Amino acid sequence: MKKQNTPKIFIIIIIFAIIILFGIGLGFLYSSLPEHHPEKNKQFCENAGGQWTDNQTCLLSYKKAGEMCTDGGECISGVCFPPTLTDEQKINLTKGPLKNVVGTCYPEDRVTGCVEQVLMGTISKESMCLD
Repeated sequence: MKKQNTPKIFIIIIIFAIIILFGIGLGFLYSSLPEHHPEKNKQFCENAGGQWTDNQTCLLSYKKAGEMCTDGGECISGVCFPPTLTDEQKINLTKGPLKNVVGTCYPEDRVTGCVEQVLMGTISKESMCLD
């Protein structure tokens, strides 16, 4: 009986190994996509919020508190604070996320607890600490 189970276990191990290797391969492929390397050309640099220089390099810098942003990844503090919502926006937020939101970078010294955030140009009940 043990001899019959051995091939099944071996096949299961092989399948798991293939799945793991496939996942690793996809990770490498994803990280090699051009949009993950803004230093490669002017368009990708500007899309990432960088400045393309005359010597063909990309200068990426993080924004200071008070500067406009659409995601915390653009800010020194890591938090993009949403604007004050109108009554209509508050009602719409209960129905689903609000898109195309521009906020301002939050000061580093004030980041504690749940801080309202703009994430990739979107705010939701969760990002607004309204669970």
